Amino acid sequence: MKKIKHSKFKNTGFLFELLTRQITLEILNNSPEKAKNIVSEFFGNGTELSKELRLFNLLINEKYNSENKAEKFIDAILDARTKLDEQKLTKQKYNLVKSIKENFEIDSFLSSPVTNYKVLASIHKLFEAKATNVLDVKDVFDSKLTLVEHVSTSTPSLKQKEDKLVEDYKKQEKDLRLLTYKILVETFNKKYSNLNDSQKLLLREYINNVTNTSKFGEYYSNELKNVVTELHSIYTTMDDKITKIKLKETINVLKNQKFGKKITDEQVSALMMGFELIKEIKNVKSRIS
Repeated sequence: MKKIKHSKFKNTGFLFELLTRQITLEILNNSPEKAKNIVSEFFGNGTELSKELRLFNLLINEKYNSENKAEKFIDAILDARTKLDEQKLTKQKYNLVKSIKENFEIDSFLSSPVTNYKVLASIHKLFEAKATNVLDVKDVFDSKLTLVEHVSTSTPSLKQKEDKLVEDYKKQEKDLRLLTYKILVETFNKKYSNLNDSQKLLLREYINNVTNTSKFGEYYSNELKNVVTELHSIYTTMDDKITKIKLKETINVLKNQKFGKKITDEQVSALMMGFELIKEIKNVKSRIS
């Protein structure tokens, strides 16, 4: 029975995610815009890659309030996928991977973590199954089930919960916003211009050392210690009792952050939150004084 083989080299959505991350790294490091040029060349309007990427994005971003609607939507996307020119798409993917290999160290490039990897892999498998008449029913079913759960909103997803946190944050008063603000790592590339030097350095270290967990762990531990120390200093000079209580809770949360063998977005977000607290509190103090 013919099985579906997931290939990172053939997964359009996965490659685009890595290129987007690389674009951010180039911006932070003021380095040549290699990734940006690759995206412009291969994902411009009219290319088969751009058309397939649009189908990826629809499956990633669209939500329906029932599994039945989600399944029908997925079927519609799969039907649309069959209308792409498979020969052109294959050639463009080959040239895309060739360009990536010419500009980046491929093993390091492919090793960057992608939080929605399982969804991207499932989409790729279903696209491949539709294009090549794969007979492994179980693999197709498992991939489709993953997508149905992702597209359906009958059970709130982690992404939805994070979005709700952001929406709640926007509605809160300034003093509470200082203590609940959370920057989502997956959207930092849209917000980098608002970050201070410490936050930009954190993101730079995170991306540069994604495969060197030992070096990032050392940096992370030192910065976390510095943030906790500075927040504690702010706590001792804070007059507002409610803010002091919440500051103490935040300090305790940060103290419990332990760096393990694997770099996680949650750890980066926690430290980013600490930097943001310090920045916002200083901004409030400067406006008051």
